[in-house]
Amino acid sequence: MLITVIVTAYNRAGLLPIAVRSLIRQRQDANLDILIVDDGSTDETHRLFKDLASEYGGLRYIWQDNAGIAAARNTGLLGLLPETEVVTFLDSDDASPEGRFAADLPHLLADPNLDLTYGKLRMVSMIDPITMAPPHGSSYRDVCGPQLSLGLFRRRVIERTGMFDPELRQAEDIDFLLRMFETGAQFLQTETITLYYRRHLGNITANKSDMQRYIALALLRSSKRRRADPTKVFRKPNFELSPQVLLEDKC
Repeated sequence: MLITVIVTAYNRAGLLPIAVRSLIRQRQDANLDILIVDDGSTDETHRLFKDLASEYGGLRYIWQDNAGIAAARNTGLLGLLPETEVVTFLDSDDASPEGRFAADLPHLLADPNLDLTYGKLRMVSMIDPITMAPPHGSSYRDVCGPQLSLGLFRRRVIERTGMFDPELRQAEDIDFLLRMFETGAQFLQTETITLYYRRHLGNITANKSDMQRYIALALLRSSKRRRADPTKVFRKPNFELSPQVLLEDKC
């Protein structure tokens, strides 16, 4: 079962190697297709990719003019290989915990009716570049919220959901997941820590007022869709849907 991991990057040359290596170390657990989508970086991202590709092999890279995170993720979806069966995502400033795929992939293999698994993230302030994990003794918080890296998504549920909305400069992931869960997707919520989410000043969510506005817009759109079509089956993992709660989880 081929899993394509879409890694979006924009001027994160200093952090991208940790993200990529955190996936490479899990190749023994899953058949991973690591696809880096460079959203018009002007730093050393492309050179670093070539270094990583030379060292490890089996990496793919797509460069596009800067168009925003939603457009970059859409480029990744358009770049899926014909044999891709499962899709997940990783931002270039985060890391994938060791054992993430070993823990959740067997659920999909065991149950063909499952559309996705959905775990938790560990919110951290630091990720050690050697261990690719939070340093020993550092503080953290485990959260279940709307975050793409928490899921292993069968391709069929991605295709039912459609593309990311490029009009949303932020909260495009929330909008995407809400549309997915509005399809009645069959999911299994797990206790797996599927992501080390790095909190830092460069987070796109650092501008809380903008983020709150886009979260509210995504929630409003979902509410309108469900009112317009009462037959929609809306099932989601156990996380709160309010702008303030989501900001506390993500920021």
